[in-house]
Amino acid sequence: MGSVYEKRSKWYLRYKDAHGRWVDKPTRSPNKTAARRLLAEVEQKVERQRLGLEALPDPDGGGTLAELMTWWLETYSAASASQQRNKSVVTKHLVEAAVGRLTLAQLTPGKLEEFLQSKTGDLGPQSINHLRRYVSRAFGKAIDTGRWSGDNPAKRVKPRRVPKALPSFLRASEVPALFMALPKKWRPLFATALYTGLRKGELLGLRKQDIDFENRQIAVARSYGRDTTKGGHADSIPIADDLLPFLREAVDASPSELVFPKPDGTMFSQHAPFEDVLRRAMKHAGLVTGYEHVCRVKACGHKEKASDQELRHCPTHKRKLWVKAEVRPIRFHDLRHTTASLLMMSGANPGAVQKVLRHSSPQITMSTYAHLQPEYLRAEVNRLDFQLAATLLPRKQTKVIASEEPNAKPAEEKGIQWWRGRELNPRPTAYETAALTT
Repeated sequence: MGSVYEKRSKWYLRYKDAHGRWVDKPTRSPNKTAARRLLAEVEQKVERQRLGLEALPDPDGGGTLAELMTWWLETYSAASASQQRNKSVVTKHLVEAAVGRLTLAQLTPGKLEEFLQSKTGDLGPQSINHLRRYVSRAFGKAIDTGRWSGDNPAKRVKPRRVPKALPSFLRASEVPALFMALPKKWRPLFATALYTGLRKGELLGLRKQDIDFENRQIAVARSYGRDTTKGGHADSIPIADDLLPFLREAVDASPSELVFPKPDGTMFSQHAPFEDVLRRAMKHAGLVTGYEHVCRVKACGHKEKASDQELRHCPTHKRKLWVKAEVRPIRFHDLRHTTASLLMMSGANPGAVQKVLRHSSPQITMSTYAHLQPEYLRAEVNRLDFQLAATLLPRKQTKVIASEEPNAKPAEEKGIQWWRGRELNPRPTAYETAALTT
């Protein structure tokens, strides 16, 4: 039989848990009566656990969160395509953080929410959602395997709202200029990225045996050195006519089984600076958003923004300013967005675009790129045709040809709008009828 007692202005419960151990737990009960009522509820729950009607709590509190996350990384994340990134993020923000020392029993939804909120400012909302998702996955696997018998606290924590940005991509008019500025050795890689929409890891893991020139198909089954892609499944995509010579050139020039290796035949790492190659080519091609003119004197710090490269001088040191071209912050992955965006804008079927990008469903493709089908959407919207504009809105007056009204004033010059004195007159006068409209 348990009991209640007061200590330092707090009411405590003393009872035996389901494992037969005495537990002293502080409460927020305002008085002894409320504490006794709470004790009765706790003892009832303990009795249900003893009878097997509820799961028994783990004797050690389920271990620490750091131990749980380490177990999840080694057991379930190890075979995933994003293991290296998962390990880096989880170790830094969860395993080595103060929250990692909490036991699973101590990690309530409130404490998890408090921890995630403390990351605001240092991390964006999407990164915070990733942390929440890591915790949720680890708890889910622990529950499935019987490692943890409690609840998943992450399920009761709401994800942050992430502003959805439009995808960044190259315009069709920019692609030829970009390739003219690219060094010749990089053209096959960038052409394959543009014509296939393959991810960086899939391009670097592509092997010669994956290319079927006879049937003009590419088997996408690897990412970097792993025998799996991000989606976890192999797919086959077609080779465009314009891509064939680039692929043949890459295969002939490669000294190893890889299609796009380093000069020594080994695979590029995931940190290969392809973004630098892309942005440098954009600068050389003149695909810039503007120019920054900077003084070369270190202690000066004078800068000027301009839309041209005209020679300018520092107002303090009278020296010529150094011109730096600025390009929009485009990534190598945005070549994949370019593939999808230009296909959608050219009127390609969304289902076909989904197959090329290898999305799991057409909804993913449409939610990201549907806004890039203006002609298709405009044709659908034009099904609503009530002739309101022709009936209600004033027309542009150009020149009067004839008039049956002797006192009618000539219309304004061509291209200038004029308004009738009445708000609505669906029956125009004779001289209005004779006018030409643009």
